[in-house]
Amino acid sequence: MLHYHVWFNLKPEVPEEEGLMRVERFLGTLCGAEEAATFTLLRNTGEPPRSRLPRYHALVEFADGKQLGEAMKQQVARGIHTGEHGAVVDVVTDFHVEVFTALKGGC
Repeated sequence: MLHYHVWFNLKPEVPEEEGLMRVERFLGTLCGAEEAATFTLLRNTGEPPRSRLPRYHALVEFADGKQLGEAMKQQVARGIHTGEHGAVVDVVTDFHVEVFTALKGGC
């Protein structure tokens, strides 16, 4: 399983409910098309200076590198600045992505 982490803020003029709805709709579409396995949207409860991370975190899980690669290829074909991804690009700022692979589970 690959864990695709996206930390981001919403642009100041974007209401939280509207911005997160756009992100959720886009990620839900990816899952519905089996381009991603699942996703979780999180809100950072820390405030600066205690937390240096953006306010929101999207954790998108992919079965493997092949699924992630295919999702990226499909998104490029659809257009980065168009469609549902474009709607997300219009409302987010301070965007940072990292990809992790699980080493061990717990509990």
